[in-house]
Amino acid sequence: MRIERTGPVEPLTPRVERFIFEALRGQSLDDPDSSEQLRPDYACFRGLVAIELKTLEDDGEERVENLVEQLRKRPDWPIFLGSAPMDSFIKNTDDPDGIGKQVLERIGRGITRPLQKANRQLEAHEKDHPRKSLVKILILVNEDHEAYDPHTVSYILWHAVRRRDKDGSPRFAHVDAIIYFTERHATIVENLLTFPLTVVEGSGIQYAPWKSEVVEFIQHAWIRHCDYPDLSFDEPQASDFTTIDHIPEHAPRHERWRTDYRRNPYLQPLTNDQLRDRFDEIMLVNTLSFLKNPPVTISKDQTTLGIEQFTHLMLEMANRAIPMTAFSYDPRRDIAAARRLGLPESVETWILKMDAEKRQQI
Repeated sequence: MRIERTGPVEPLTPRVERFIFEALRGQSLDDPDSSEQLRPDYACFRGLVAIELKTLEDDGEERVENLVEQLRKRPDWPIFLGSAPMDSFIKNTDDPDGIGKQVLERIGRGITRPLQKANRQLEAHEKDHPRKSLVKILILVNEDHEAYDPHTVSYILWHAVRRRDKDGSPRFAHVDAIIYFTERHATIVENLLTFPLTVVEGSGIQYAPWKSEVVEFIQHAWIRHCDYPDLSFDEPQASDFTTIDHIPEHAPRHERWRTDYRRNPYLQPLTNDQLRDRFDEIMLVNTLSFLKNPPVTISKDQTTLGIEQFTHLMLEMANRAIPMTAFSYDPRRDIAAARRLGLPESVETWILKMDAEKRQQI
């Protein structure tokens, strides 16, 4: 499934703040005269619910890039044509599980740090406002970052709230639940665009199951607040949601080519062998296009088309996690490509000549 959007993106955090005030009867706990004091952001329903609101403003790109710089030193780190999804790199290493955990840990820092701070704030509120019934909630809002998809976030949070300190107590005992909002990820349900509202329950709900009903009430309150239809369907899993592709109003030509291919991935039905043949054909035409004295003249339109097709090819190889080394150069394949394209024999002669010169240099 692929979903696009265009135009300006409305910030999500202000909408969530309005929801807390209007639908949850929230009262701000911020005190400008004592900003150093630990406290959550809101008390709702006459103190029954304490909410700390955190916005994920950092996309984690710098942290992941620092890790990738280290991983590039590995002899098994693959090389792709152009950019590729991180999963494609990980799959082509000798230790995909270990590297996958490292990447997830780097992304997770941007999620667990707000959780750590919220735990301290909610603990302080519980001490300052002791009562028998108190539901302590962390609301996390993703301000449009692709990396924080609901599957990744729920996985990180699920493991985080189950960690225990050396004395056996839950590390985040003062967060009963986390509610995660994102509108950069969506799915289609009954022909309607549907955003995830992910809930991860902490240890507090295990010992007080009634708190789960409060969290569920907040979920339904958000649906009503947004005037979303209350659909009757099996709830989609976190892995069912896709990242929305934002299409800018103006983009360079190569970015438009990438968008065109995502809309029409015509190479997808090809087998890997067929894709390799297409690779050989495109690479041969592009190489001939930029020679000073080519054995055959490639027109300007053919050159532009070849570059566009190369962009499409890179995307398909990245999607399949095929590194550049999988299609390493072979003159016999180049000759076969020239014949499939109906190029003159002078091209085959040129291929053999270039290969002979390479062998002499070796």
